[in-house]
Amino acid sequence: MRQVSTFIAIAFAAIFLLSFNVTAEEPEFENPDLQLKFNLKGEGDMLSPQTKLPGEAETTKTVMAQYDNFVGFRSNREAVDVGTWTSEPVEFGLSISIKSFDIWWEDTEGSDDSCEWTITIELNGEDVSEDVSGCQHNGDGIAKATHNLATDIELNTGDTLGINLVYEGWDDIKIYYDNVTYDTGLNVAGGHVLFFGATWVSSEVNVEFAEAWPVNWNTNLDGRFVMIMGSDGYMADNKKADVTEGSEYTITLPNGSADVTSTIITWTEVTGVGIQLMMDYTTFDHMAGNGSANGTAKPALVSLMLVKATGLLGDEGGLLGLPGFEIAIAIPVIAFVARRFRN
Repeated sequence: MRQVSTFIAIAFAAIFLLSFNVTAEEPEFENPDLQLKFNLKGEGDMLSPQTKLPGEAETTKTVMAQYDNFVGFRSNREAVDVGTWTSEPVEFGLSISIKSFDIWWEDTEGSDDSCEWTITIELNGEDVSEDVSGCQHNGDGIAKATHNLATDIELNTGDTLGINLVYEGWDDIKIYYDNVTYDTGLNVAGGHVLFFGATWVSSEVNVEFAEAWPVNWNTNLDGRFVMIMGSDGYMADNKKADVTEGSEYTITLPNGSADVTSTIITWTEVTGVGIQLMMDYTTFDHMAGNGSANGTAKPALVSLMLVKATGLLGDEGGLLGLPGFEIAIAIPVIAFVARRFRN
């Protein structure tokens, strides 16, 4: 009878594991609208959500004003092409809304601060919108100018997003970009990230997701752009986290289907309680949304509340009493807190 009971327990566990694996083939995922900054990158004229680490130097570019210069006066101011920055091909189709464009710049001459910017959004190298606006600041020192945009684009798998900048002014200027401080780039809202779920088993936490434009999460771990946090100020050690390639999925989206490969970030030796994942693409106030009373604090873009998985026989028990086995279930509810759209 004891052998039969053991056999039944093992068989039940096998059935559970089989059903779990089937579920993993066709995961349900959260696809929230999030606003990311698509940064102008210094290398390769790329447009990317990837951000440098704090302390890494910015890129600068001097833009020479073009005009006819006569004795005592200038005339016929001309437009000057500043450059074009283009993203990598998108991994899956999605709808995006381009809200605004930020650019850090200064006037290097200081004689005439009137100017005009032409901001052209491109899809696969073709113009889809063009916005013209003034300087937004007087150029006296390095400052950020924000240009409001309202461009909606439907992207299919393999499409690229681009921006072309044209400057027209009387003075030479210098622009600053590709840096945590000088975050020149587009503010783009959309379902850029697909969350397949997260698990917290024993002292290990992992999160699985896919991105329309993948970034380097080893870099983001080094910059603490992503953290496992808990009660009483607990922070897991990012040096005990690994980034691995996950599973291949075929996902169905409103504008079609796409094959994606997920990314998994795994933390080990997690000892805190009240655990949540705080995830961003740049720096954030690690206490915001975690007990901080600072009204000006910048919370993480995404916060996932995690529930620890336990065995059926208690915190350290296994499935049906089988030793060393814990139910590795996906978190049933993924809570997106703070701001889905961040200005």
